[in-house]
Amino acid sequence: MASFFIYDSINMYRSDNTITEGQMTDSGTPTFSASDTLTNHERSSDQNIGTIISGVADRDAIEYAVGSSATADAAAVYFTGDDGVSSGTIMTFFVDNDRTSLASKGTISAVSAAGWAVANLTESTGTKFFTEFNGSVSNVSEILIGKKLTFEIEPDINVQSSIDYANSVNRSLGGIEYALNVNQGQEVFTISFQNISSTFKANLITMQDALKGEATKFLWYDGTNYHWVRLDRPMTFTEVADGRFSTQLRLRQQIQ
Repeated sequence: MASFFIYDSINMYRSDNTITEGQMTDSGTPTFSASDTLTNHERSSDQNIGTIISGVADRDAIEYAVGSSATADAAAVYFTGDDGVSSGTIMTFFVDNDRTSLASKGTISAVSAAGWAVANLTESTGTKFFTEFNGSVSNVSEILIGKKLTFEIEPDINVQSSIDYANSVNRSLGGIEYALNVNQGQEVFTISFQNISSTFKANLITMQDALKGEATKFLWYDGTNYHWVRLDRPMTFTEVADGRFSTQLRLRQQIQ
């Protein structure tokens, strides 16, 4: 499968957007109504995959009201373990400008282990984005709704990775060195493109603008594994031929 990014294209992580918990009325084209149903529903979009929402029952739902119209064509959900449902559809996504007669834009099926599950959505524009739970789903810690940017070509084979341990090495008044270590280390990836089109360049810039550079986390699928990352620095583009460009992306793996 081709590599891709999924990033927040709807500004769901903005602090001034409204996240509302509630329920859907039926399993066809439901209506959303706000109610006190979930525990820690705000954990579904806090950019932290370490803390789950709980108290989920069938047809419970979350609404992300983003104010101005935005477009999405993908959703990614992180599970910290088995979803607690044996099989079938466990989550359904909706996009609209109101809360009534909602038509499904895509679904996620049951998962049995920790990790990311990804849904391709019917590309839709609206001001309200909904996630409905189809059953007593457990271990959901992050729901990302946005755009999927599929690589037009795979990156160069010399993908680099290193570990940043964030150590601070200091020296005492007596000249003895000591180190402070604050985490177990973050993997840092550098992926390079030597010859991309102006279209793919524009798509990368659109993604970078949506992420506000290093500000927001996003999902990278490298063809085999999913990585929860953020840009470690803005991209720089070099024109290598007429309408063709090179660039590097430096991605920092997120601990949570």
